[in-house]
Amino acid sequence: MEPLQIIVIGIVQGIIEWLPISSQGNIIILMIEFLDYNIENALKLSIILHLGTVISAGIYFRKDIFQIIANIKNYKFGYEGEINALTTFILISTILSSIVGLIIFSNLMNIIETNIILLIIGSGLIVTGIIQKSIKSTIKTNNDLNHYVTIVTGILQGFAVIPGISRSGITTSYLLLNKYEPQTALKLSFIMSIPAVIIANLYLLIIEGINNIQLTEILLAVFITSIVGFFSIKSFIDIAGRIKFWVFTIIIGLLLVITEIINLISL
Repeated sequence: MEPLQIIVIGIVQGIIEWLPISSQGNIIILMIEFLDYNIENALKLSIILHLGTVISAGIYFRKDIFQIIANIKNYKFGYEGEINALTTFILISTILSSIVGLIIFSNLMNIIETNIILLIIGSGLIVTGIIQKSIKSTIKTNNDLNHYVTIVTGILQGFAVIPGISRSGITTSYLLLNKYEPQTALKLSFIMSIPAVIIANLYLLIIEGINNIQLTEILLAVFITSIVGFFSIKSFIDIAGRIKFWVFTIIIGLLLVITEIINLISL
């Protein structure tokens, strides 16, 4: 790819990663339809691009990450204390996400039906938004985490390896349905993505390989994504604390459903 194309991909990934619209699915469409990438390389590069947003999330949530690291020597399995609860959440969700994600990814080419998946996800987001609107919830934080929420969230994140399923959308929606405040849901979703993305890229590098993708392309794309991602994550979390999240969810769901219905009719 030309440097300008890589920059465009990095900017798009850095902005839409945090939105519940499947950054992976949209980036793959961009690379296949407009940049002549084949499906295999587009899929692999879309996973690599997440390293950029992982860097962004790592910098933004550096205080939480440093606290988790500092707490390792005193860590006790369970949910007592905010940092202890967050550590347990990350540990269990990462293990489950990795198992589910690796199983799906190894068979991905045989199970992708992107249009149907996007239609289902769009419908699901609409339903989620309606349910969120009707919930008179209490506000939960890290201190209210438990095994049930951790296990389900971890499994759901694993399914996000399928293009069209939004990782942030599926995890934050579940947390919101369990009465977590928007900023807490987003924080948990973004932090839990860090180890999951690192493991996915190690698997890609060691097991699958990245043939035909130039190292210079990877480095530039990851760099651009990390810069744009850092500024966009800050803006998105600030906005999430002030807006009605259910409105945002329904709007995105409607856009997905309408777009995919049009695509299916035009086939």
